[in-house]
Amino acid sequence: MTGPYATTVIVVSLVLCGWAVVVAIMNRRPGRPLWVALGVLEALLVGFAIGGIVQMIGRDTDFARLEFLLYLLGCAAILPLAGWWVRDEKSRAAAVVLAVVLIVLPVMVVRVQQVWAGSGG
Repeated sequence: MTGPYATTVIVVSLVLCGWAVVVAIMNRRPGRPLWVALGVLEALLVGFAIGGIVQMIGRDTDFARLEFLLYLLGCAAILPLAGWWVRDEKSRAAAVVLAVVLIVLPVMVVRVQQVWAGSGG
């Protein structure tokens, strides 16, 4: 659960966060290119969740499996939920909500890695 894939998810999320902040500063709604990029990030997150679940099933060591699973599912669910929340928003608040979600995602991915490594706290 560590390595290049998780790093890619983190970097993509942070780049898109910066993009969303610029959109908010420009007082605009998120446009189609940002939504497409968010779709790519969501695909990465779904792959992250599936890979994590598969690795969890094959792992014999003891760690917080429920916590791990909930973080994985949360990572995969947060972007669609944010998209649903802001889908009809006509102001820059949509970009701000997306920026907040995109800054929270890397924290969640790091937490997934901590739980995987057995760090409870």
